[in-house]
Amino acid sequence: MAESAALQDPKVRIAAAALTLFTERGFDAVSVTEIARHADVAQPSIHYYFKTKRALWEAAMFELAGRLERASAPVRSMVAAIDCLSALKAACSVLIDRAADTPELGRVILAEGQAGGDRLDWLMRNVFSGMYYEFLELVEKCVDEGHIKPYPPYQILMLLHGAAVTNFNVAPMVSAVFGEDPQSEANVAAYRTMYLDVIFAGLALPASKPKKAKSGKARD
Repeated sequence: MAESAALQDPKVRIAAAALTLFTERGFDAVSVTEIARHADVAQPSIHYYFKTKRALWEAAMFELAGRLERASAPVRSMVAAIDCLSALKAACSVLIDRAADTPELGRVILAEGQAGGDRLDWLMRNVFSGMYYEFLELVEKCVDEGHIKPYPPYQILMLLHGAAVTNFNVAPMVSAVFGEDPQSEANVAAYRTMYLDVIFAGLALPASKPKKAKSGKARD
């Protein structure tokens, strides 16, 4: 109900439309005219509320950040109360859920991560820095405590993130090729289970072998 009421606000509709179009096609490929049409507002309304296309893009990214924060906040308190390996698995589970219900996250990271430049710098300062660095600290702690193999932590992070989001970033392709909806509740649950099994089996350190008893001559 609250979300429906918010969408009656032209500024909210414009930001939501901009988020959809920017994450589907990228900043340069989207015009202000298209955003106005998608939001069902007159084009001057966009300039009234946001002044420039870049300001509108930033507002759309803040909208995305708000969605992620609202979804992730309850998890942080839970993660703080468990061991770091369980916390890392829980964080990965949440990442999969966020990628499934907010595919814009992975799309904007892919688009701006490939392009580089000022917009990526802005995203890392204002939207993604906390998410990435908190995740990285958790990976580093798991490596330091010997829970997972000592690969470079940033590479582990990129593996965890890429494997979590790609399936949902290319949902239309998955649907076209395999006839499956990766965002259905059943498929998200199955993917989460497979991800945790495969990824953490590969990262797990081999079980330590029991030490052999020293041989020696028995005394009389």
